[in-house]
Amino acid sequence: MGLYVYAVGRAGDDELPALEGILDQPVNRLEQGSLCAIVSECSLALVRAERRNIAANQRVLSALNTQFDILPMAFGAVTKSEAELRLFLDEHQDTLTAQLLRIAGAIEMSLRVRLEVPDPIAYLVERTPALRAARERTFRSRRPPSYDDRIRLGQLCEDALRQYRDGRTAQVVAVVGASCAEVMKLPVREEKEIANLAALVPRAGLDQFEVAVNESAAQLDEDIAFDISGPWPPHNFVQFNPVGQ
Repeated sequence: MGLYVYAVGRAGDDELPALEGILDQPVNRLEQGSLCAIVSECSLALVRAERRNIAANQRVLSALNTQFDILPMAFGAVTKSEAELRLFLDEHQDTLTAQLLRIAGAIEMSLRVRLEVPDPIAYLVERTPALRAARERTFRSRRPPSYDDRIRLGQLCEDALRQYRDGRTAQVVAVVGASCAEVMKLPVREEKEIANLAALVPRAGLDQFEVAVNESAAQLDEDIAFDISGPWPPHNFVQFNPVGQ
């Protein structure tokens, strides 16, 4: 029988709560040395990313994350046998132990910062004299601007948006970072997004983190909105190859 692996943690932690995971199987610990894997029996060689399976995986990780330091595995991590999993824990003991030390006592919070305006480029043009002047030079003639002129103006606007993002992100991190063990900058997902941050926050420091976010929001433009979500397992702060890869 194979094992579905949800996370890696420390051996000797408090007893697990009663949990049902993938295929409604009970969740258990498999201890190996100073480490343990959180697992449930799995008769499937491949666990598909279906809604029911994803929900079961997330439910287990969320419950664990409230009480324990865990290194969440990528969804679908299945090992063929207990022996294979024990070998994985032995071979990667130093890396896994270092990762557990990195996230000790902390959870992950997501902080996304957005410009709540219809058109971010137009917003910046109206507030940036150099961009306004470039736009006027490009369109002042009665003839339509050339392709090269439009490209140059577009590049200026993209550069201005990048600089705006970098500046505002630095302001946010300067304030919020003091309440975090780490802050990681992730790629923005769309034009209106100014910053996409993952914050490693002490479990006991969530209130301070929220205070810092509110303080940062008060310092920025009124058109900027903050969105906090979490707590999550520290996916973005865990770096090692999952079981089976």
